[in-house]
Amino acid sequence: MKRILVTGASGFVGSRFVERWKGEYTILAPGHGEMDITDVVSVERYCMETVPDVVVHLAAISNTWYCEQHPEESYRVNVEGACNVALASARCGAKLVFFSSDQVYNGNRESGLLTEDIAVAPENVYGRHKLEAEQRVLGICPETVALRATWMYDTEREGMPTHANFVLNIAHAIREGVQLRFPVREYRGITWVKEVVELLPHAFDLPGGVYNFGAENLLNTYETACRYCEMLTGEKNNAIILPDHERYPEHVRNISISMGKANRASGGAIRFHDTLEGLREAER
Repeated sequence: MKRILVTGASGFVGSRFVERWKGEYTILAPGHGEMDITDVVSVERYCMETVPDVVVHLAAISNTWYCEQHPEESYRVNVEGACNVALASARCGAKLVFFSSDQVYNGNRESGLLTEDIAVAPENVYGRHKLEAEQRVLGICPETVALRATWMYDTEREGMPTHANFVLNIAHAIREGVQLRFPVREYRGITWVKEVVELLPHAFDLPGGVYNFGAENLLNTYETACRYCEMLTGEKNNAIILPDHERYPEHVRNISISMGKANRASGGAIRFHDTLEGLREAER
């Protein structure tokens, strides 16, 4: 069996990847005490001792607000930590699959589904750090597969870590009868984490480079929330979901991704449901 080293194995995506694939791969899931990604010696020592075939680098500070307030910590983890993992992967001959983010597109003015070849200039700390990490990691280890992941969700599952997300926020609002506002001037894909985990092994065989990785979506976030609320309640125009016309006043925030490149490069193996299809599947 292939030996897969997963950084961030106790996190939202990592824990689900380990659970799904532990019988089909030899999974290496070091805790912080065994391997500290901000310590290049620690990372190299662990990789040289365990010699993984693939390194799936998920460990990150992904809270965009926290990164904005703590840019030095974000840089240390999200950029320098990724570089340390890339150096160790190159040294031990492992294929590196690095999770970047759709936030690299948050400064773009283009409409429609965005492709990996357009110029990007992220406007927040997290997006800028993920972009720099992509560039530096690919410089260290050109065969790296950098995946620009979208906002992810899961339904509540016993024993699995979770956090506030699109699905849980709306379900809670319906139960409690409280209202939620969603931006009209934002477009983004929202992806069921189960699909990410199922499709991730196909990324191991992609040629090195940057790939979008998640659900496509041409609806704005308010429209997406309305449609999901309708799925749950059977009611159109539910008063729980309100439009927010004030957010993103300077320009429409479009971070909707196109999945064409990964689909073609994988021979059709990497195919996500679009956002609404994924939400329907998750509710079945």
